[in-house]
Amino acid sequence: MKRKTRNGLSRPRNLLTCLAILILGSIPWGISSVKAEPYLAIQEGYKCSKCHVNMTGGGKRTDFANIYVQTRLANEFFDWRRFGKKADDDEKENPVKTDSQSSFFSGRMNEYIAIGGDFRTLLEETRTPGSPSTQAFNQSKQNIYLEVDLIPDHVIFYQTIVGGDAREAFGLLKGELKGEPYYFKVGQFFLPYGLRLQDDTAFTRAATGFTYRVSDVGAELGFEPGSWALHLAATNGTGSSQDTNRSKRATASVAYVQKLLRLGGSYSTNKDAQGVETTIYGVNGGTQFGRVGVLAEGAVIDDSTVKQRVGILEFNLLLSRGNNLKLSYEYHDPDLKVFENARTRYSLVYEPFLNQFTQVRVGYRDSRGIPQNPGFNSNLFFAELHLFF
Repeated sequence: MKRKTRNGLSRPRNLLTCLAILILGSIPWGISSVKAEPYLAIQEGYKCSKCHVNMTGGGKRTDFANIYVQTRLANEFFDWRRFGKKADDDEKENPVKTDSQSSFFSGRMNEYIAIGGDFRTLLEETRTPGSPSTQAFNQSKQNIYLEVDLIPDHVIFYQTIVGGDAREAFGLLKGELKGEPYYFKVGQFFLPYGLRLQDDTAFTRAATGFTYRVSDVGAELGFEPGSWALHLAATNGTGSSQDTNRSKRATASVAYVQKLLRLGGSYSTNKDAQGVETTIYGVNGGTQFGRVGVLAEGAVIDDSTVKQRVGILEFNLLLSRGNNLKLSYEYHDPDLKVFENARTRYSLVYEPFLNQFTQVRVGYRDSRGIPQNPGFNSNLFFAELHLFF
């Protein structure tokens, strides 16, 4: 007998299979190759290491990413040195280029030291059945990053100085093996799992535990030959706290990246002090059709007693330079043995990059779940200011 959701539709028996079919079916097989958030990386065919000092994404942007945001992503380049200044006749005939060096900011203080930052503040209104609506300000992120290039492009020290995210502090050694880049990282860092979506409340991040509020201590090895990106980390498995047993958490990811296309998979296993082992595995990917980008991710979480399933399908419409419209569908089944207890969430978000340092996000989220829990059946309206450099 097929399981039924509360709207009467058959629930897929294997969400990972459905997502894999969707991704593979959307790939333009007959076409040759022609911080960002994953949808931006898919648009451009970039690996995470192209735009982030942490080779698997998140945190401080690289020099390239700063240039990309200010010259290609921003809706308008705000030349603050010329703001309010009246142009004379010569300047009217020979206008200064809007991307001139006069207002360009790289965060690089000198050849060896660079800084970066992220600041996010939210105004949210939540409406829950049977309860009065609530409004609240939420400062979700206030990060300052420090990068010290002890030997530029080879030996790097990186640290989150202050921030709402979990702390990162690691040493990074980079080199080449037969002309292909590799790296070795040791310290405290985000683990190399899945698509690093900006939203920590997404089911694929919150349920798996791979959010920006969770980092771990250990070592990581990466190799990125050609279109491939391979990452393997061994960490305590207890976050930043002291390890309590001899076993270590193993986390691995692999991705094939081309212009307009990404396919990948991730795996993680960890045993706690009581001997309970949790295994998480999933697939992810995306492709681009003109102005429309599609990305998807699915995962299974298995701790030997409860098996969960999560997934997300996201569409991004590039309205114009610096103006993105995001529509997403999310699914979370917290226990595959329990009938009709799945949760879904629909989101519609407009996120323009106003200038090279400012992004605004306004959106609506509709959450649906079992009627016995009103908190699973809420509507969220939000507006967010994101300042970054």
